[in-house]
Amino acid sequence: MKCPWESLSTKDKIIRVVMDFIADEGFQNVTTRKIAARAGVNVAAINYYFGSKDALINEALKTVTQRLKKTFDCLKEEQENGETKLAKFIKEYTDTLFHYPDIIKNMINHVIHNKDFDERAEYMKFLENDGFELIKQTIGQIKTGEDEYYLKLKALHLLSSLSFPILMGEKVKNVMGVDFCKKETRDRYTEVLLESIL
Repeated sequence: MKCPWESLSTKDKIIRVVMDFIADEGFQNVTTRKIAARAGVNVAAINYYFGSKDALINEALKTVTQRLKKTFDCLKEEQENGETKLAKFIKEYTDTLFHYPDIIKNMINHVIHNKDFDERAEYMKFLENDGFELIKQTIGQIKTGEDEYYLKLKALHLLSSLSFPILMGEKVKNVMGVDFCKKETRDRYTEVLLESIL
């Protein structure tokens, strides 16, 4: 059986490894030596493709940002009704968030502290220019006749509800007894969020 990384270029393999490493061990533990060892390359290859550890991390952030943005594509499907589109979006968005929790926490932390640079800021620009509007329009398809302000509040409610468990991390499980690492928990949470929108 082929390893999923075998078909990747060296550069893509390194990005994939750093994303998985951050998801497993956090930003604070990233070193070029650890990444090189996991990717099966030497440190010189990382320096050749990325120039520095920070540039490599920015590439990983860019990849996660693209995945988050792609989850919004299901909100554009014209043949689906609003409820179906929103359910798909919540599921895909939640799965992405929970696959890369440390990266998401880092992005949110940068926004909170007004550190406006790299891919973390890029994702916020996407939300401001496109993402929030797509959510609002989809909710408007479900909640017909509601005013613009109400739809904004519902969209904010949804995004906040999706982010909060990520920010809480293990505390959600320890304090509330809810384990978001389990797919069935995330699926049930999708149902609860949809009910709150409907």
